[in-house]
Amino acid sequence: MTSIALVVLDTVRYDAFTEQFDWLPGTWFDHAYSTSHWTGDAHASLFTGQYPSEAGVSVADWSLSTPEPTLAERLSAAGFDTRAFSANINVSAPYDYDRGFDTFEGTWRLDLPKPAVFNWFRHMEENKRSTPLAYVDGLAETLRGEYDIGRSLRLGLRQAVTGTRFDRTDDGARAFREMAGNLDPDDRTFFFANLMEAHQPYRIPPSERTAPPAAIGPAFETTLRARFDDPAAALVEGVDPASVDPPSLDPERARAAYDDCVRYLSSVYADAFERLESSFDYVFTLADHGELFGEHGAWEHGYGLYQPLTHVPLVVSGPGFPDERRSDPVSLLDVHRTVLALADGVDPAGRGRDLRTVDQSARYLTQYNGIASMRREALRERGYAPSAIDTVDVEYRGVVADDYYGFETDDGWHETGTTREDPREQLTTLRESVPDNRATEHDTGPVDPDIRQQLDALGYT
Repeated sequence: MTSIALVVLDTVRYDAFTEQFDWLPGTWFDHAYSTSHWTGDAHASLFTGQYPSEAGVSVADWSLSTPEPTLAERLSAAGFDTRAFSANINVSAPYDYDRGFDTFEGTWRLDLPKPAVFNWFRHMEENKRSTPLAYVDGLAETLRGEYDIGRSLRLGLRQAVTGTRFDRTDDGARAFREMAGNLDPDDRTFFFANLMEAHQPYRIPPSERTAPPAAIGPAFETTLRARFDDPAAALVEGVDPASVDPPSLDPERARAAYDDCVRYLSSVYADAFERLESSFDYVFTLADHGELFGEHGAWEHGYGLYQPLTHVPLVVSGPGFPDERRSDPVSLLDVHRTVLALADGVDPAGRGRDLRTVDQSARYLTQYNGIASMRREALRERGYAPSAIDTVDVEYRGVVADDYYGFETDDGWHETGTTREDPREQLTTLRESVPDNRATEHDTGPVDPDIRQQLDALGYT
């Protein structure tokens, strides 16, 4: 009988992790890579053991819509109690990531307004009048409509006093810590969690900061401009330069705020981990992707396959995983396979390998599949022409091997580690071996306004 906890520290870079999580026991896989650069793709691989394009997750359809059973569905069918806690709207019920979980809890980010409660968040976003008059309008609509008056008025009062919910300074780590102490798992329990402290807007409690907070906002525009030798060239396609004012970003300030967040997350997770380790046979601690602070002319994690995005921390604690460092090339696909291999009576599935028996012989893909239609729309609204946006709405692939990572970029082939013979041929072979099950339509329709508000705050537009 086995109980397993799988904790994703969203957006935690490998270098930041090694500095702040050196207390974490278990086997450290120092050459671990995500399958992609962003949350949806990475979690699709964790939950299916497939590459993102193979699982059908794409920039056009973020949902986990594959007909293949997910990790939680396989474990549930085998009699596991399956539980989840997520602070990430991308890993939640609206995108079908609750499949197979008996319970799926979330932070305030997932607590979207219900139809019976007046949606103050959408109302304040869409109302064109001054703030006081907008609240008067909202009150009138609440009283006229078929709403739960008491709950609606309390929500409006909280909105008026605190502003948007995005001003909160804890993305769920403390709630997760409390939950970890109360799980009381039985012999067959699978627990998944996603924690968002390291994701922008890089906000933590003021008492934990050593630097000012730095919500960098829609930094993808700066990433787009950097694709041109002359940033002004981004405006060539009939765009009025006066109408486009790019964000002013400070890499040092943003990185200092980010490092504070990782440090805070480490301190909270240390308590939670102690509770998990005492309750579960195995604890997997990893990131889904990293973050960029102007390296390669890119920000956040919306573009490219650069190493700070795809090289992720991975530590497994439990029997068979001694306190040691491993240099074997591994992937998030291996996490999926290993969880199933550890679960007695569950047939392993997916492309990955058992992390207890990995060696230096494997090769893995990384995938960048372009930008979401929502992001294209935001750039168009900012004044950029389609031809300029097309420079980032492309596809790139990378290959991970023993002490090697090579990947495609807008300025050619980049590589780190030991030089290998014909890496691009190896990449072609790998790429051809992976079916593409993505939807052919580029746009699946408008995003729900409540979810869009969350995504805007997290920099996805």
